[in-house]
Amino acid sequence: MRRPVFLYLLVLVTIVTGCQRSYQIQDIEGLWQLETYEQDALAKSFSPVFLEINDNRSFAVSRVKGDLTGVYKLQSDKLEMYSTDVEWFNSTWSVFRYQDLLKLKGKDDRARNVTLSFNRISEVPAFEEFERTIVGEWELYKIRNRNKVERLHQTVFSIDEKGNYAIVAAGDTRESGVAIINTRHRKIIFEHDKTEWKAWLYGRELRLTNEKTGVEYSLKRRELSLN
Repeated sequence: MRRPVFLYLLVLVTIVTGCQRSYQIQDIEGLWQLETYEQDALAKSFSPVFLEINDNRSFAVSRVKGDLTGVYKLQSDKLEMYSTDVEWFNSTWSVFRYQDLLKLKGKDDRARNVTLSFNRISEVPAFEEFERTIVGEWELYKIRNRNKVERLHQTVFSIDEKGNYAIVAAGDTRESGVAIINTRHRKIIFEHDKTEWKAWLYGRELRLTNEKTGVEYSLKRRELSLN
């Protein structure tokens, strides 16, 4: 005996909707710091962004280019945000929440696919915290010059608390000098080229991007030798 078609449709709907997570306000309320920003699946640089979601259906954004407030509506896994913002915080997002990670997926004002990944924090850190984060030794493993990619080996980028930096390849100093760190806007000006580089973290890695020349450095924290 053949089963009615509507039974198969009912099973299919159950499977599809069963994969959809339904969130409550308490799942997303709190203070969040933007950790990664992807546009059309490509990692992009950004200035510090802090998002506070309140249980009274309001939210506040703290960022370098200006703070803002707004209201939101949460239905199942859809977060609708309303504010005067023209970039991110006046649109609808798909929500994914796991432990201290909050991920928003949607489109920006130019209809580009955007993923914003936030980490939960207890308070907004001082902007000087970023300077302390980048001080030290990093392995410079890749240079992207527009569409050309160069892989590097045994190349170390170091910077100290006074802004002195050096790039050393296989024990040979290729470049050194003084760098000015703009902690609030997360930018670095190197003595040798006098242009601004955006300094931003992608997960635990460091990116230095020169939008004027199209050059980007990819660095990861150097492992200390036990020898």
